[in-house]
Amino acid sequence: MSADRPRTFEILVPGFATGEEALAQGEAVARLLCPEPEHDGPCPIPWSTGARLEEEEPDPVGTGHTVVAGVYATAGAARAAAERIGETLGRPAHLVEVPAREYPDLAEQYRIERGLEP
Repeated sequence: MSADRPRTFEILVPGFATGEEALAQGEAVARLLCPEPEHDGPCPIPWSTGARLEEEEPDPVGTGHTVVAGVYATAGAARAAAERIGETLGRPAHLVEVPAREYPDLAEQYRIERGLEP
């Protein structure tokens, strides 16, 4: 198996005061990952966004509410996306590889959009 194969990652940016603030920042993340929502073809990186409260997590990366972006990408592409997201939000971004079952639709989206066999 190649080290450059796509895998599932979370990009986590903690420290927001409210869930609403974190979700609002998710809009900036979405525009960063898909700057042209009406584009033809697949996004370079399949993605989803959301928010969570760190105090409720078994392995918190900070405090308060966190912007969460799930991505399906190579490690290098995921690192680059995390850096851009951290810069855009003005806070450190944490990159964590997660089990594919955390975001089952992302790998499926990647496969379908690229015409790959299951």
